[in-house]
Amino acid sequence: MPKIPLVYKDADILVLDDNPINVELLVQQLEDYGYRGVRGETDPRRLEALLEAGMPDLLLLDIHMPHINGYQVLERLKTHWKNLAPPVIVLSAQTDPDTRLQALNLGARDFLPKPFDRFEVLQRIHNTLELHFLLRERSSRAELLEELVKQRTADLHRLSLTDPQTELPNRRGLLEWLQQGREAVVYFIVLEGMDDIARVHGYGVAEALSRAVGERLQRLPGSQRRQLGVWGGNEWLLLEFDGIGEQDIARRANELVAVVSLAFEVEHLLLYLKVRIGVSHSGFAHRSPEHLVRLASMALPTEHNCWQCYQPVLEQDLLAINRRRQALHAAIDNQELFLVYQPKVNLHSGRVTGAEALLRWVHPELGFISPVDFIPIAEASGDILRLGDWVIDTAIRQLECWLEQESVAADFKVAVNVAALQLMQPGFADQLITRLQQSRLPRGALEVEVTESGLMQNMELALSQLQQLAEQGISIAIDDFGTGYSSLAYLKLMPVTVLKIDRAFIDEMDNDCQDRRLVETVINMARNLGCVTVAEGVERVEHIDLLRKMGCTLVQGYWYSPPLKPAAFIAYTQQHNAMR
Repeated sequence: MPKIPLVYKDADILVLDDNPINVELLVQQLEDYGYRGVRGETDPRRLEALLEAGMPDLLLLDIHMPHINGYQVLERLKTHWKNLAPPVIVLSAQTDPDTRLQALNLGARDFLPKPFDRFEVLQRIHNTLELHFLLRERSSRAELLEELVKQRTADLHRLSLTDPQTELPNRRGLLEWLQQGREAVVYFIVLEGMDDIARVHGYGVAEALSRAVGERLQRLPGSQRRQLGVWGGNEWLLLEFDGIGEQDIARRANELVAVVSLAFEVEHLLLYLKVRIGVSHSGFAHRSPEHLVRLASMALPTEHNCWQCYQPVLEQDLLAINRRRQALHAAIDNQELFLVYQPKVNLHSGRVTGAEALLRWVHPELGFISPVDFIPIAEASGDILRLGDWVIDTAIRQLECWLEQESVAADFKVAVNVAALQLMQPGFADQLITRLQQSRLPRGALEVEVTESGLMQNMELALSQLQQLAEQGISIAIDDFGTGYSSLAYLKLMPVTVLKIDRAFIDEMDNDCQDRRLVETVINMARNLGCVTVAEGVERVEHIDLLRKMGCTLVQGYWYSPPLKPAAFIAYTQQHNAMR
């Protein structure tokens, strides 16, 4: 007889038989063989308490017992304890197929006939325990794997809701906060200047600055009822719950502007950001949390270090802007654009010696749309490049026509406005020079007007482009001088020949001594630099008298004429000059 291995000697084995002799016999045999955890019970009614106290690794169960028979025990184990129930070897003197089959159907793992054969008992117990512990080990591994998967899934879910730089909630995380259904105020925060800092000081500094912003905003009072997060890029959200009074909103918004505007010390650098904040709250009609955030983004003011609360009219304005943007894209092809020309009058001779070409748009359904409304749209969308080309080509053709018809003097100049985006195109100067060389215009007939802010976007590229144009005799005018980054340094570098004084200084110069001194200072500076001065927005005779005394070269404004279509412009110019 081969020796049966004793692998599971510490297994917990429970013998349940109403016959004490059978119980004692089995317990004794198993203990003699080396099993150390064998216990016996003769009353099946106590089984439930024994299982509650500690689940055995194996149950040796008699079928025929008073009070509760073996079949009932098997049924109870199957329905109540389910997967936690121990494996069962049935003990019975009845070995007929029906008895065996019924026991097996109720979940018995094996069957031992009475009287017991010692070696058969030990082998069957070994086999059952082996399978039990193997299944337990697999189950434990499965549970461990399931727990690891659950933990990893939770980690991935947390990462999917977190911004990696700041470890604050990202867009998905913020939307989950808003989906809780609590009343909330949404502060949509746009940080201006972060991209410039990244380009100048490196992306590591920009990331450190982002973390510093997060830390500073999290230190604001009332942190227990708000959540800060990163919506995307330089756009952040502050969600504030259970407090949507107008005074609370205004106080918090002003506080946000103030704390972000203060200097940040990052890696031994003192860095400054500008901020714009749009505000919405759950009191506004909205379809979803994302829509509530969109309402806040619509409320973003155009000015830096300001905030604005959403109003329904803002959405209507945005829809109008989107419609204009779509319509503007086809405006050239649909021949909806045209140029008007505002006369420039020489204060010394009194004659019209030039004009500024100005773009106008009339849409068949939207009607007349002011340049104040459509030029920013064109600049934001990039359509300004195509519009700018059209303006230059149209102005060149118109001046060619006037000169051929001798409607204007041979030295007549037309100025065209060049947007910052045009000036930042590397081939802009070459293309403009080629157009002029292919035209019939005399040298110097076209003047280019650029703004101070446009020059500052890329001083090196702007300088290179303007020098190319100046070498070909094209006059360079600084438009709206004094309203941007006015600096003598760039005036010395740039080949500027004309300074245009903004109407903001002209309008009240006859009543405001400070404006009058500023205008006179600009004219004197231009004279010393060898530049021509053009005063814009001249609307009263007092303006003319003061500007003439100050030595201003040219003026334009409604005192003389509004911008006119080509035929009306020539009629005005010829009539005006005929009287001089």
